[in-house]
Amino acid sequence: MLYTTKQTYTPPLHPHEFNERALIVDTETVGAGPQVEIVEIAVGDTEGRILFDTLISPTFNRLPPPSKHHRFERAEFDSAPQWPEVWPQLSALFDGRLLIAYNAAFDRRAVAATCSRYAQATPERGWRCALPLVRRALGARRSPTLEEACARFGITGGAHRAAADVIATRQLLARLLAAGAGPAGTGADEAC
Repeated sequence: MLYTTKQTYTPPLHPHEFNERALIVDTETVGAGPQVEIVEIAVGDTEGRILFDTLISPTFNRLPPPSKHHRFERAEFDSAPQWPEVWPQLSALFDGRLLIAYNAAFDRRAVAATCSRYAQATPERGWRCALPLVRRALGARRSPTLEEACARFGITGGAHRAAADVIATRQLLARLLAAGAGPAGTGADEAC
């Protein structure tokens, strides 16, 4: 299955973009590649408020058994809405906003693939990735998971649940930006 996006790559977040016009997004998914399907999504603002948080009943993929990466019980999805029920509210939140995610390339592709299945256009202004700021602050060559990055900065996070990961990403970015992490230096312009 093919999908389209507005961006061909996901640029790094620049400090001035972490403002009231941006939203933080996290998704939990099943499937892989173009068949990826969102089963949980949360959206928060840069002040730390969760604006939207829901499970989404998968239509095209089965739920995997519970594991460290998929902390869901099948019973949680008994009354979960399907994507077409969720999209109108998400679309209204995304409209004209810059979306930030810890590993934005992944979340951007998940949203685009899921929307593509239902012939829905995504109205966001664009996506930005937090990972390059984290990698630079840590002096890391490889990309740390959200859980690893949070542990390095003494933040609880990386629970593989969307709302908790939105909050952890926001706390991590607030800490990095308060400490002066910015785009200068090597590797700052690399994408996710």
